[in-house]
Amino acid sequence: MKLLMESWRGFIKEQGEEDYEASQRPVLADLINKEYKDFVASLQKQIQDPKFQKFLKMGIEKYDGNSQDDELSVEEVDIPVKDLYPTQSQIGLADSLGWTSKNNPAGAGTTAGLGNGAADVGGRIITANGKFIVDGHHRWSQVALLNPEAKIPTYNFKVGFKGRGGAGKSALKLAHLAIAAVDEAVPLQPADAATDVYATSGNPDSIKKILDNPKVVGEEMASILEKAWGLSSREEVIARLAENAIALYGRTKSSAAKGPERGLMPQTAGTDGFGKTDPAAKMKAMSQGAVNWNPKA
Repeated sequence: MKLLMESWRGFIKEQGEEDYEASQRPVLADLINKEYKDFVASLQKQIQDPKFQKFLKMGIEKYDGNSQDDELSVEEVDIPVKDLYPTQSQIGLADSLGWTSKNNPAGAGTTAGLGNGAADVGGRIITANGKFIVDGHHRWSQVALLNPEAKIPTYNFKVGFKGRGGAGKSALKLAHLAIAAVDEAVPLQPADAATDVYATSGNPDSIKKILDNPKVVGEEMASILEKAWGLSSREEVIARLAENAIALYGRTKSSAAKGPERGLMPQTAGTDGFGKTDPAAKMKAMSQGAVNWNPKA
């Protein structure tokens, strides 16, 4: 009798979960099909609903229908920075170099002189399909400015669906869903476009003016880069950085033009008050199929 009752309770629970899952599936399908900006705004509201929170974590549950339908391939790989493209429309030159200039100028020299090896950027950035940058744009651009031949450590995942906006925006949506599933939040970082390289239209004088600011390239970092590059003045350092910035602009401007502003990008490390887990936790959830992102299966 005890076994029979336990089996019955299990059946009732499973039936309830199947009904529950079925009620939330169209919500997810509608969400994914929204234009990117509307998707982010809607997900911020939807994740506050406990029912949707639970549903988004259902990827590996048996009542999801297929325990493997939500699994994504995630690999730890070093990718050449010149093979990667932005999915956001803004890359701040101050954001790219300013922190290193202030806090780790010696690291700039190491990156500049490491040849085609992998740069140390304090952790792996997030990429998709070996092409799209999902999170970590300014660590990528920092390396690209200091050494365009270098590689950058990544968590690289394969996009599992293509919604509105193509594979790039689909990758961003997947990342947002993973963050929402793991941390039950959709943190965003306000944009600061004052030194955006794309706003310069690739104009050398405009780029040099931004770079030739002690808050962007400090004297210590300039001195270290002089030695790393075998140059003889700060002016030559700024010219080299500007040359790399112009090359970055020319190679990636069309990709950036398709992307959202920085303030709508996924923040896998969270922001103040939101960062419950690190990026690796989101990648683990995606690779295990724990994020219920597939509304069709």
